Amino acid sequence: MNKEKMLTDALKDGLKEHEVMRNHTTMRVGGVADYYYEAKTVDELVKAIKVANETEIPYFIVGGGSNIIFSDFGFPGLVIKNSTSNIAFMNEKSQAIVDAGVPLLSFILEATSHNFSGLEFLYGVPGTVGGAIYGNAGAYGQAIGDFVKYVTVLMPSGEIIQQEATWMEFGYRESKIKKEDGFKKPVILSARIQLAQNRQEEIMRRINTYKEKRWQSQPVGLSAGCIFRNPIPKELENVTGRGSKGMPDLPKERRAGYILDKAGAKKLKVGNAKVSGKHANFIINDSDAKAQDIRKLIELMRNAAKEKFDTDLKEEVEYVGQW
Repeated sequence: MNKEKMLTDALKDGLKEHEVMRNHTTMRVGGVADYYYEAKTVDELVKAIKVANETEIPYFIVGGGSNIIFSDFGFPGLVIKNSTSNIAFMNEKSQAIVDAGVPLLSFILEATSHNFSGLEFLYGVPGTVGGAIYGNAGAYGQAIGDFVKYVTVLMPSGEIIQQEATWMEFGYRESKIKKEDGFKKPVILSARIQLAQNRQEEIMRRINTYKEKRWQSQPVGLSAGCIFRNPIPKELENVTGRGSKGMPDLPKERRAGYILDKAGAKKLKVGNAKVSGKHANFIINDSDAKAQDIRKLIELMRNAAKEKFDTDLKEEVEYVGQW
């Protein structure tokens, strides 16, 4: 039985061929994936990954489509859109069990409606809960890894196991899973998140504070989010551990956006990709930019920071597909 038939038999009408990836990312760039499947339940997600492994077809999991840049040449394999959506709150423990495919915004607002607080600092960050945990998303000196109690993961062997947060080896904008090479990585299916009870009015006040901060400092438009991580101070380079421990909220002079701004990055443009005039660590797809334009522009930004400040900036975004 050929690979295509095995995929079709397993995923049936949900399987699409030759899907354009720019329609599934916030940067709106990227070519065609050989196959595309949207998993709406954990069972569907597990099934899609298992059949990809059985057929040895490369696969990539997409959540909200932020922090990734698909190549203009597309993806030679199966792209799986994680649209799982279950959330369960445990009032006695102030915890929530949430599927990896739930959008961060939806989860924060749903928690607020249950008088649960904690992740307001992530309000306005695009993407899903699973993607945020995968990259240990954070802001203002906090990170989601600080709130994770357990993760349920599908291992490359096909086994589904629950792991404590320490297993994720959270670091600054990274995790054990993100650091692994190849496509056969453990896949986050759900997580147990520790929250705290609070008055809804107070939670909304915090949300509005963070919303205003992002509105004032970050651009509106087609973007993948922050391009580069903030440079890690030398004294903290070898610090590992949960969440944002060892990585404080840096003064603005040590942040990637400030460094790029002072290096003149806001003047840079390649094709229809340009550095945001509002925040120098964002690239805007001004009108039908190409993925290669984005990547060339990223190199120009990196070189500007190196030349001006002798600082080596490391991407926060991931490149996916054939380059």
